[in-house]
Amino acid sequence: MRSYWNYRVVKYQAGEGEFVEDVFEVCEVYYTDDKPHSFIKDKNPLNQESVDNIVNVLSRISEAISKPVLVWDEKELVELKD
Repeated sequence: MRSYWNYRVVKYQAGEGEFVEDVFEVCEVYYTDDKPHSFIKDKNPLNQESVDNIVNVLSRISEAISKPVLVWDEKELVELKD
C-alpha cells in the first residue's frame, strides 16, 4: 500500500442553507494507492517557517494548478470533468 500527499486544487461547498457557495482552494490531499481519499481545508499552505519553505511550497502549488481540479461531493474526491 502506497500512501502520500500533495497539493491540489479542491472544489467543495461551504456555508449553510441559502448561503452555500462553491469554493476552490489549494489543499493538502492524501492518497492511498494513487486514489485521493481526504484533504485538509482552511489551512494556508503559505504559512511556513522560512522564506525558502515558501518558495518550495509555491513551486508545489504551481504543479497543483496544472492538474485537474478535485471535487469533494461529501463522500469522495473525484477529478472535475470538463
